[in-house]
Amino acid sequence: MTIAVFLGALLGAMALGIPIAFSLLLCGAALMWHMDMFDAQILAQNVIEGSNSFPLLAVPFFMLAGEIMNTGGLSRRIVDFAMALVGHIRGGLGYVTILAACLLSALSGSAVADAVNTSNNCFQVNSR
Repeated sequence: MTIAVFLGALLGAMALGIPIAFSLLLCGAALMWHMDMFDAQILAQNVIEGSNSFPLLAVPFFMLAGEIMNTGGLSRRIVDFAMALVGHIRGGLGYVTILAACLLSALSGSAVADAVNTSNNCFQVNSR
């Protein structure tokens, strides 16, 4: 019966359009209510403890690093350098994207910052 309560609450919340993270929270609360173990303090403690994660905090800061490199012009210069190296080859924009991604990932060390930089700059180059 507990599996039915768990899956029913999860699928019901997702069917209503609630994001998955909040659906899981609602699902856990429904399961605690069903097992007569509901305690708001435990629920609040688990929510706070779940957001206290260094890997989760690193993602926005890597995105910030990518935006700082965009604003400072470093990523634009890297794309221009890659364009000078391989831009003249047929299908050069694909090669430019790959080379710029390799150079940016070597500098930042983050796939998230690399994605922010590469997508922004190569989209601008492609739309010219």
